[in-house]
Amino acid sequence: MNKILIFLSLFIICVANFSYADEIFIESEELIITRAPLTTTFVGNVYAFDNQIKLWSDKVTIHYTGNDNQIDKIKAYGNTKLIRKNEEILSKSIVYEVIEQKILAVGNVILTQGKNIMNGDELNIDLVDSTSIMKSINKNRVKVKINKDNESE
Repeated sequence: MNKILIFLSLFIICVANFSYADEIFIESEELIITRAPLTTTFVGNVYAFDNQIKLWSDKVTIHYTGNDNQIDKIKAYGNTKLIRKNEEILSKSIVYEVIEQKILAVGNVILTQGKNIMNGDELNIDLVDSTSIMKSINKNRVKVKINKDNESE
């Protein structure tokens, strides 16, 4: 159980670092900027990265606060993949609420750290309370594979 908690904690740290990076680079096939409310949408083979994290998705939308134009939410849709060092999350979508410091990954979620793997339908992470909940829907079950050889990674 401790390995699972460490596993999720490391993932939480990596995503939190992404929103506070000094520079984030984003590449896509199309860029759409909407003024009211202020949003930036990247469409088509989106690749976003900083010095620690890499994110791929079909579409990424960045929502800003109304008053000071700070990043409020980052939403990634379709074939979403996030990598940091030996940690990876795959899902259909990821929503990171920057101000509330919450993450929601939905749709065939696969969380990997080294050789350890966790599968479910929904992953909720609260960065403030340091809690993580992996859920499965319908008759599916959360599945975890812990590899003893993963100690040194």
